[in-house]
Amino acid sequence: MIQGNQPKTTTGLSSNITTKLAPNLPIDETVTSGGDWADDEVQMELDEDDMNRENLHANQEEQGEGWGDTELELPPDLEVTGIGGGTGDEEDASGYFVAPTKGQSVPQAWTQNSKLAVDHVLSGSFESAMRLLHDQVGIVCFDEYKQIFLQIYSRSRTAFTALPSLPALYAYPLRNWREAHSPKLFYPAIGLKLEELVGRLQIAYRLTTNGKFQEAVEKFRSILLTVPLLVVESRQDILETQQLIEICKEYIVGLQMSMAKKDLAKDDEKRSCELAAYFSHLQLQPIHKIMTLKTALNQAFKLKNYKTATSFAKRLLELGPTPDVAQQTRKTRKLLSVCEKNPVDEHPLNYDEYNPFDICAASYVPIYRGNPLVKCPLSGAAYLPEFKGQLCRVTKATEIGKESLGLRISMSQFR
Repeated sequence: MIQGNQPKTTTGLSSNITTKLAPNLPIDETVTSGGDWADDEVQMELDEDDMNRENLHANQEEQGEGWGDTELELPPDLEVTGIGGGTGDEEDASGYFVAPTKGQSVPQAWTQNSKLAVDHVLSGSFESAMRLLHDQVGIVCFDEYKQIFLQIYSRSRTAFTALPSLPALYAYPLRNWREAHSPKLFYPAIGLKLEELVGRLQIAYRLTTNGKFQEAVEKFRSILLTVPLLVVESRQDILETQQLIEICKEYIVGLQMSMAKKDLAKDDEKRSCELAAYFSHLQLQPIHKIMTLKTALNQAFKLKNYKTATSFAKRLLELGPTPDVAQQTRKTRKLLSVCEKNPVDEHPLNYDEYNPFDICAASYVPIYRGNPLVKCPLSGAAYLPEFKGQLCRVTKATEIGKESLGLRISMSQFR
């Protein structure tokens, strides 16, 4: 049995032995020990701390310089953050997973890469598409574009199934998929082609021939409003689209003027004859030009304006006989012979066939060359200056006289 106070050693072996030989007493009993044990225990802890500090100081003094500098400080660019050794994108400083930043979707790339209105419609960004149409062709009312936008947007993506338990996945077809090596070159596939609008134009022609003027006007207007949403490549295609706009404008003005003529009072034959005369000066297909001249000839003859009727008869014969009007040729010649015997107009008309003029699409009066006028930025329909700022009667979507950048339907127009 060891008696007395023995000095404690700080070697690791003594510490292990002391630990193994330590009495296995409950903590509660040690804490509640009374008497002089409490003071002695505090004193022992203080003595042990002092001795540890002295030994540490002694070890530092005894260490030589032979090992050199064994500490290495890592440069900031090599320091690793996070517990799991992440790079910071996957884990933050506390070691928790951080989701990567969401990338750019394909439709977003379309809107950033293109200034064509149809690309923005296909991406679902209707607001930016409206701004482009407003700046380029002066669109201010988009009621007529609602169905057109929705129809085009429905073609922007394809859906397919992966697994039965997963929702449908979407793919975005590209029109330049062979050259699209990065998102900056992504452009959506276009389902609407110029050839399709030409096919619709033939339907509108047939409606006009059959006398269904209201349906024909709606068809021509639909074609006209769809033209700014085309994408063409060559300059020839651009010229063809401009010609398509001109055709639609001429027919809409003429057909609406013809429908307005039917709403006139029966006794207003003079005004009816004027509208028929104006209609005959629009650029129409030959078959429709013949119909307008026949109508103008009949009304001028009934009004006893033989001089004007003579002009209509000559223009009608100059178009040449066709199988459709062969039977009318003889009648036209008879009327011409009667009119030439008395080339006088009993009722003066606001009509001068030898002075070039545009027809006001709102008031249906001639605007002769040299007189002021304003035009629709999309259709090119002419108006008297008093109609500036109003909604175009042809498109029902554009502002009359509004300044705009012009039609943009090709990427080459932005270079």
